[in-house]
Parts: sequence; C-alpha cells; structure tokens
Amino acid sequence: MKVVCNTSPLIFLNSISKLDLLEKLYSEIFIPQSVYQEIEEKGYIDDIIKNIDYKLRIGKYKIYEVKNRIAVKSMIGKLHEGEIEVIISCIELRADFAILDDLLARNKAQSMGINSIGTLGVLLKGFKEGYVDDVESLLDKLVSQGFWISEKIYGQILTLINKKQ
Repeated sequence: MKVVCNTSPLIFLNSISKLDLLEKLYSEIFIPQSVYQEIEEKGYIDDIIKNIDYKLRIGKYKIYEVKNRIAVKSMIGKLHEGEIEVIISCIELRADFAILDDLLARNKAQSMGINSIGTLGVLLKGFKEGYVDDVESLLDKLVSQGFWISEKIYGQILTLINKKQ
C-alpha cells in the first residue's frame, strides 16, 4: 500500500518510538517536500530529523514534490500547506491513504475521494497486525507529548483493543 504522510503523524509516531510502524504497514511512504521542510525548519527534535533522513537514505521513505502547484495555491488559506500537499500528492501518486491528524484536512481529503487515516488509526492497524501490543501505554505517552485525544475516542480505542485480546 502506498501512503502520503503529514507532519503530525511523523512527529507523534517518532515521539513514541513507533515511526518504524509505517514501513511495517505500508510498502511505499511518501513525504511531501513542504512536510519535510516544515520538520526541518521548525527545529523539531533532532532525532526525528535523523530518523527521517536515515529512512530516506535507505529508501524506506521518499520525498515527493507536488506537480500541480495551481491546485496547492487554490487551497492555501483553507488548510496548512503540508496538509494540502499530502492531499494533492495522494491524487498524483494514486496513493491508498493520506496519513493526516487534522480533522478538517481529513474531511477535505475524503471529499476528494481520498482515504485517510491518522496517528491513532496507524496504531490500531499496527495492533491488529501484531506489531503493537501496548496500545494503552502508547496512547498515554501520546497525550503526555501533547497529542489530543477525546475521552470518548480514548474509551472506544480501549474497547476495541480489549475485544481483540
């Protein structure tokens, strides 16, 4: 499966030492140029830059430069540039999923016929496929890192994982 990933899922999966989950679950992982630049320019934790650069060097991840700049410009102001590039990249690459955490961006992707999944969806998929077994502690760690999860969603995830165990 081919996916295009936004900044937030990369940062949060890295923060809980689960960045490698992407390559276990998906055969091709693309990062739009603006997403990569955002991670570099905002000075996120050095280890995420090192981890992503390593995955780029060994061919696990690929940087993608969006071709349709007009489409990107037409959406500026409605979403962040990285989110827009994820959506447009999915169309250009015929990707299976956009990995986005922002609800507005996910809704926009879906309105354009693009399947989307977020950080939590990646964790659940990893759990279902046997790559993750400590979902509850990972959720708590995400929250401690600044990831927002509603009590309702948190409870639904715990119910799902308890049914599978």
